[in-house]
Amino acid sequence: MNRFHAGLIALVLLGAMAIGATVLVDESHAELENSVFTSRAHRLRMVVPRGWRATDQPSYPGLLLWMLRSQPPGQIVLTAETFTRTQYCSWPIACRTSPESLSSKYACALRAKLVAQRMQVGPVQAGPKDNDDAGLPSVWFEYDDGKRFLRQAVAVGGDRAVTLVLSTPTNDVRAAHVRPFEQALRTLRPLTTDEASTIEPDAAVAQPNDAGAPMDATTIDAGFESAPAPKINPVGPCPS
Repeated sequence: MNRFHAGLIALVLLGAMAIGATVLVDESHAELENSVFTSRAHRLRMVVPRGWRATDQPSYPGLLLWMLRSQPPGQIVLTAETFTRTQYCSWPIACRTSPESLSSKYACALRAKLVAQRMQVGPVQAGPKDNDDAGLPSVWFEYDDGKRFLRQAVAVGGDRAVTLVLSTPTNDVRAAHVRPFEQALRTLRPLTTDEASTIEPDAAVAQPNDAGAPMDATTIDAGFESAPAPKINPVGPCPS
C-alpha cells in the first residue's frame, strides 16, 4: 500500500471532519450540480445519494469528495490516484499473480495491509454490474477496528485507481448506510469520450511517470503538439 492509502485509512478512522454544508468545488477540476459530481481532472462522474451533504476537500491530494450524513452519522469519501507500475509492484506477489481482476488484486493488497494492522477484515465481494458496464469494474469489502466500521469499494480502470469508503461509528449504522453507499457506487463511471473532450486544458492532470516526474504534452512554436511521452503499462514484470 502506498503512502496515500495509508493516510486515507488513518484519516477515515479518525472520523468526520468539521465540514459545513456549503459545497466547495474547484471549478477548473470538478463540479457539483444537481447532486451529480464530476471530476474533470480524473475524468470521473458520480451521483451523490439523496440526503447526503457533499463537499470536496482539496487540501488532501487525491481526495475528491466528502459526503456526510448526520443521522445516523456516517461519511463517504471518494478518492482517485494515478495507477503506476511502482504501485502495482508494491502489491504482495500472491495478489499480483491472482487470476482475478485488477480491482480484486488491488483489494487483495489493501486487505493484506489492513490485516497486518490487526483490523477485522471481511471477504472481497463483487461490485455492481453497472460498474462493469461502464468500464470501471469494482469490488468491495468491509473492515473495522472495533471503533470505526468501514465498507470500501475499489476500482482500477486504465491508469486510474478509485476508492469509495463508507465510515461509521457502529456496525449497525454501517448496515443502515449500505443502500446509499451502493447507490453512489452504481453511478460511479468514467466520463465518456464526448464528455472528456470538453475538458479544458487547465483541468487536465499531469500524468506522473514511475520516477515521479510529471509528463505533459507541450506545444512547439510551429503550432503542432510534440509527441506525447510513451506511457508505461502499470501491469508488467516487477524487480525481484
